[in-house]
Amino acid sequence: MKLLQKRSTLPPRRAKSQETPTLDQQSGQLLGYLDALFQRLVLPRQPVEPAPECSREEIRALILLGSNGRMIMSDFAAALGVPLSTATHTVDRLVDKVLVVRKRSDEDRRVVEVEISDVGKKLQAAFRSKRQGVARSWLAALSPGERRTFLELMEKITLRAKPEPESDETDSQAPKERHLP
Repeated sequence: MKLLQKRSTLPPRRAKSQETPTLDQQSGQLLGYLDALFQRLVLPRQPVEPAPECSREEIRALILLGSNGRMIMSDFAAALGVPLSTATHTVDRLVDKVLVVRKRSDEDRRVVEVEISDVGKKLQAAFRSKRQGVARSWLAALSPGERRTFLELMEKITLRAKPEPESDETDSQAPKERHLP
């Protein structure tokens, strides 16, 4: 609990008579909790099998291919929101790591298709299994009613959360700070 109090902008428990914290204060508190969870659940674990080093963009590409299956390179680039040349470089690196396969379309030899390889599928399955374990550990600490409430709130956040708009410092009363370990 000391770690949470140290990392949070507010202590976890507040007296009811105190003023309601601002959204910025609560956001800082949430980041403190998430950082503490990350440190407790993710950092100490070592992978069972060595996994290839992947950049953030490569991970995004693997997730996209894992959920969509085989894709035409132009559609793949559009889905990633990057130029075709950037998608090509990302695929080149993933092909070198044997996580993705690239081939010409049988119907139109000008069209290049890309899909996740068997090695990539195994890596994705291992990652999915680890994520499932983390989710179970989060939910196991809660009662069935608390789990239901937590999942309802996560659904609401998922559906309504938006990227933070670009703004100047005057838009917020308190500066948004996040202190990393």
